[in-house]
Amino acid sequence: GEIVIDSKYILEIIRKIDANNISIEIIDGTLIKIYGGNSEFKINCIKASEYPEINFESNANPFIINSDLFKEIIDETAFACSDKDTRPVLTGVNFKCENNILKVNATDSYRLASKTIELDSDNSFNITIPNKYLIDVYHSLEDKKDISIKIDTQKISFNFDNVLIQTRLLDDQFPDTSKLIPNSFNQVLKVNGKELNNAIDRASFIKSDGKNIVKLAINNEKVDITANNQTSSSFETISVISFTGNPFEISCSGKYLQDAINALGKEEITISFSGDLKPMILTTDDNPTIVQLISPVRTYK
Repeated sequence: GEIVIDSKYILEIIRKIDANNISIEIIDGTLIKIYGGNSEFKINCIKASEYPEINFESNANPFIINSDLFKEIIDETAFACSDKDTRPVLTGVNFKCENNILKVNATDSYRLASKTIELDSDNSFNITIPNKYLIDVYHSLEDKKDISIKIDTQKISFNFDNVLIQTRLLDDQFPDTSKLIPNSFNQVLKVNGKELNNAIDRASFIKSDGKNIVKLAINNEKVDITANNQTSSSFETISVISFTGNPFEISCSGKYLQDAINALGKEEITISFSGDLKPMILTTDDNPTIVQLISPVRTYK
């Protein structure tokens, strides 16, 4: 038989039932019994005839990507998506492939996470996938498995093992982010990312207007990190690995800076600046495929 079960019930039952094996019985068209060990549950369900028909067919040419690489892409980009629906396209991750080069971008208009990789595929596409659905795919993947991906006009399908996940695509045009990353810089800082991250973390409870804003004062020897509001302040100093350019100050979201450092995942990071009111670029020498961009904020203190 067949029946439609509310996902929250079946997930909770499977999670909590204390039995190695469970039994499932459909009692009639709308009632199901699940039992195992000393537990028994009866759940009112929905008739299968009321479930919508879903078209899983696709004529698109598939391409293959390893699950570990796919997870790496999501880890390094998806966090930069917007969590607001004012511009729905920014709630997704953009995948653009041309000439075997895949560029993946996510932005909320204040920061940008960008990754570029070679893809063994002749497919050309420019699509934006809702972030929340990408995360669902991410959590369904097993390590070191290949994923077969098919892209149609309004949907994308992920096929691995015996699993097929299909999701819609976002319709709006993703903004052109290629011109956001500067070609030249006035100052370049190399610093221990873990030390900078920890210093920001210790100041994260100090918020101004609900935001964790940190000011970086940078010179050849050190970086002074300050955070303050009307009632509290924090000050720390970390040493630099190297710095070129004139000393200067810049302010930005501490959370955005931490997210970018964590996504890079390396001990030594490079932060490049084009001015105190222009975006800063975070990179690592070990992994040139990933670029993080953060817009500064203007402060008056």
